[in-house]
Amino acid sequence: MTAVRRPRDRKQQILTAASELFREHGYHNISVSDVTARVDITTSALYRHYRNKNSLLYHAVLAGIESLNESVGGATDLYTLLTTLSATSVERRGLPLLWQREARYLDDDQREMLRKKLRFSTSRISELVQAHRSDLSDSDSRLLAYSILAVFSSSSSHRISMPPRQMEALLFDLSARVSLSPIGSADPDVPAARTEVISIPVSRREQLLTAAIQLFDERGYRTVSNEDIGAACGTTGQNVYNHFDTKLDILSTAITRGFDRRDLAVRQALSQVGDSSQTLDILLGVHIAFALEDGHLIGLMATELAELPDNTRKACVQAQRDYLELWVRALSEVRPGLDATEAKFTVSAAMTLIGNAIRIGSVRRRADLADRLTEICIALMTETSDPAASLVDAGVGATP
Repeated sequence: MTAVRRPRDRKQQILTAASELFREHGYHNISVSDVTARVDITTSALYRHYRNKNSLLYHAVLAGIESLNESVGGATDLYTLLTTLSATSVERRGLPLLWQREARYLDDDQREMLRKKLRFSTSRISELVQAHRSDLSDSDSRLLAYSILAVFSSSSSHRISMPPRQMEALLFDLSARVSLSPIGSADPDVPAARTEVISIPVSRREQLLTAAIQLFDERGYRTVSNEDIGAACGTTGQNVYNHFDTKLDILSTAITRGFDRRDLAVRQALSQVGDSSQTLDILLGVHIAFALEDGHLIGLMATELAELPDNTRKACVQAQRDYLELWVRALSEVRPGLDATEAKFTVSAAMTLIGNAIRIGSVRRRADLADRLTEICIALMTETSDPAASLVDAGVGATP
């Protein structure tokens, strides 16, 4: 009998399968047996390479970040960087989803190790931006670096499809517009003016809801218990049941409220607008204000819809589609003739950029963040000049 040789890339096959399953179904919905079934191996064969499911997730995210660092580290100028990332991001479309949604389930030490790895890319991109734009401060170049990465990560936040070459070209244009975006002169380190805050008593129910939103966002819905929520408010998990029937009821209440609040803010703002050309500016302003006020709620609305009951989830998904379509129509008013698919992709990139910025401590603390995000997103969505030509004219890279 001829012995069956183990494939040399078996370890990579396992990791690829696990990455795909985690992205498609979520870490907690996948078992080791699901991974072995996809690769057609035994469980013992998988354990020769990875200790457990946690190890699979860690190495899946690590492999993606190391691949990103390799692409960034090989770039010698801004043009080359954006060209390389535009090509490789099409292939790495699922990495941001693993990092932003599933890596929350890793241990603290594992997440910190991954953050350190990711800081290499951020720092290197910032250096390349500043080398091209010497007038920028360190804070502004870092903000643009985070924003550039957000553009490339935005493709994992939706299922908008287009031919790879078209997506690659669009990613280059969007990231180049961000890198060339005008940045105002306000000092980001000057604290914002403080207003007197009047303390208003908050009900226990609201306290529990607020605590749950933060815990669900930071740690993932599946890992948070009612005991955790109660403890965050100085009470017991049993007391949570005096206000909510189940943990799922808390999540449904939070996410539904998020969509309702955003919809109300948009309708109120647009009711004051007489000129349709202002609609995009209004939508952008409302979205940034909502994100800055409720960053954790924005996180839940982006990552935990799959946990909702079917009827609630479908209603929220439709609300998000309607919201996206409202932005697309507004963008089409400003840029008539823009391809509808590219318009959706562009709007999603702007929303991802805002959502990512408010989750980065050093960026979130900027007193001028709302103004800077407005400038960057306007450039991303409405700039029509050829960004590649701008980079080439400045002596960066070669003509594509």
